[in-house]
Amino acid sequence: MPENLSELVTAGKAEHVVISDVADGEAYVSDWIVDLKIIPVFTEHRRTPGISPKIEYGMKLKVVAVYLSVVGLIAVKRLSEFFHEVSHGLITVSKATLANFNLSIANKINLEQYIHDLLNGKVVHVDETPIKTSERPSSDGTLETFERTTFNAYIRTYSNKTTTILTANPHKTEQSVVLDNILTKFLGIISQDHESKFYNFGTLHATCGAHLTCELKGMAQLQMLEWADDVRRFFVEMNEYKNNDVHNGSMSCDPIKLYQFEIRYDELVQAGKTKLTSMTSKSFGADELRRMTNRLEKYKDNYLLFIRNYEAPFTNNQAERDLRHCKTKQKVSGCFRSWQGVLDYCKIRSLLATAKKRGENLLDTLFCITSQLTSAGQ
Repeated sequence: MPENLSELVTAGKAEHVVISDVADGEAYVSDWIVDLKIIPVFTEHRRTPGISPKIEYGMKLKVVAVYLSVVGLIAVKRLSEFFHEVSHGLITVSKATLANFNLSIANKINLEQYIHDLLNGKVVHVDETPIKTSERPSSDGTLETFERTTFNAYIRTYSNKTTTILTANPHKTEQSVVLDNILTKFLGIISQDHESKFYNFGTLHATCGAHLTCELKGMAQLQMLEWADDVRRFFVEMNEYKNNDVHNGSMSCDPIKLYQFEIRYDELVQAGKTKLTSMTSKSFGADELRRMTNRLEKYKDNYLLFIRNYEAPFTNNQAERDLRHCKTKQKVSGCFRSWQGVLDYCKIRSLLATAKKRGENLLDTLFCITSQLTSAGQ
C-alpha cells in the first residue's frame, strides 16, 4: 500500500474507504482490497439565464477515450460500446464524437520543442513502416478515397532516447523526407537501415549492424556461404568489444585495435570478391554475394562508424521500437478510415511515446492537453 495514501486522497487521486469490525481505540490489523470505481458523473452547473444550456463530455472521459484509442488500440465502434457497458447504458458516445476527441487533442499538441530536442541531439534514429488507409492525399493536394480497398501509406519515426516524432506520408520518397523538414536541418549522426534516400541528409550515417548481421546469417544458412558467417562473427566481435569498452568507461576505440578492425574489414571484403571469382553468374548465391561485397565496400564508412565513433549506435533498434506500436495497431485495428485520423494518431502517439521515455504518466500528459481545451472553451 502507498505510504502517502492520505496525500493521494487529498489530491483526489485515490479514495480511502474504512470498514471496521473493532471499536475505536482497540488493536486491529488491516486487510486491504484495491479496486477501481467506474461510475458516470453528471455535473450540473447552475448559472443565470442568458447563453443557451449545453451538454458536453468531461475531461476524464475524453482522456480515457483517447488513451484507449491510441494506446489501447481499441477501434471507435468497440470504444463506443465500452462506454455504453461501463455506464450501464447511461453514456453512449458516437463514433464521430470519439474521433473528434482525438482531433481536438491533436490540434493542441505542438511538436516544435520535440523537433528542437532532436535537432540538438547527436543522433537521430529514422525508419518507416507501411500502413493501410482508405484515404490519402493525392499529388494535387486533394484527398483520394477508396471504398472497397485501401491505399498504402507510411508512418516514419525520427527519434532518440528521450524524444519520438511520428510523421505520415502517402509515399516513402525522398521528397516526403524533405516535407517532414527534420533531417533537412539535422547536422549529426543519422542511424538508419540502409535506406538510400536517408544518405542524402545529415552529416554522418550509422547503418544498422543488426540488420546487416541478420542478412549475413540468412546468406550463410540459405545460400550456404561460409564467408557470410565469417563477416557476421566479425561484426558481433566488434560490437562486443565496443560494449565492453563503454562498460569500463572508455568512449573511444584504441587506435591500434581500430586499425586492426579496419584491416580485417578490408580483408573480408576482398575474400568475398575472391570467392565470387570462383563462381559463375548463375551459381547459387552468386548474386547475393556480389551485392553484399559491393555494399560493404561502398558503405564501409557507414558500417564502421559505430566502432570509429562510440556516439554512433551499432543498431537502429530505437526506431524499430518506436514503430512497433504502429505495426501492432495495423494488425489489431486494421486500416485507418481517414487521413486526418492518421495525422491525429501520429501527433498523439508522438506526445505519449515521448512522455513514456521521459518517465511521465501518460494519463496526466493527456489531462494537461485536455485542460488546455477546457480553458479555451473547446
